Amino acid sequence: MEPESSANLDFVERLVFWALQVTTALLGLMVASLLVSSMSYKRLPLYITLLMSGVLGALLVSPIFASIDNWFAGIKDAPDSWLDILEQQGPVYHVMAEFLEITPGLITIWFLINIPLLLNITYRLPTDEDEPAPSTKNLATERATEPREKLRNDFYERLPRVLGRDIVSISSELHYVNVKTVDAKALIIGALNQIAEALDDDGVLIHRSHWVHKKHVVNVHISGNQAWCEMSDGERLPISRSKRKLVKAYFGNEPCAVKTKRTA
Repeated sequence: MEPESSANLDFVERLVFWALQVTTALLGLMVASLLVSSMSYKRLPLYITLLMSGVLGALLVSPIFASIDNWFAGIKDAPDSWLDILEQQGPVYHVMAEFLEITPGLITIWFLINIPLLLNITYRLPTDEDEPAPSTKNLATERATEPREKLRNDFYERLPRVLGRDIVSISSELHYVNVKTVDAKALIIGALNQIAEALDDDGVLIHRSHWVHKKHVVNVHISGNQAWCEMSDGERLPISRSKRKLVKAYFGNEPCAVKTKRTA
């Protein structure tokens, strides 16, 4: 955003300086998006979510950016703007100046990164309409295959082999899903509601952001404001209020602490 700020540095220093800047900015935006997603109890408009995470990301990285400036003495120059004058008033003012300076750029970058999401371009499990017309030879076989089974098989085929197929839970993170198995975990592009529909017989969507496999649920706790599923890997995933009745119906009718057998 400001190439001239590193003009007084040599090549190696400039490379390190901008690597730190870019890495810090991207990590800050990722952490901010996770925080905003976890704090949002209602589904907010996408542009509001991106705007909030962009501002929060700028707030998180501003102290780090100010520290990076202090590490590289070669970037100091005579103040030529009111922000330069502000940052010279002390550490707190330096952080404030960084925040005011980087926020517009970070928000712009964050919106550009999420263009596929804004344009609603996301992974979609194929439907029958997407399939080429079957040959006469395979027509009987295709008719015998359940549509949901085809979607399910397609999802499993798209999983990285290192994950295996023993899924513990799937969680939504913007236009990605975090698939956790007994062997590993990975982020893949996907829409959780479509994946949950394809895997409907194996588990249940306990929250708009979380699907759990029924055989890996070892404890269900629903009491007052607290509701969660404890998984076989020890993680506790929240149950939304709208899904409590569904979870009770799925795992049992007890009002709280519904126990299931722990999987080996």
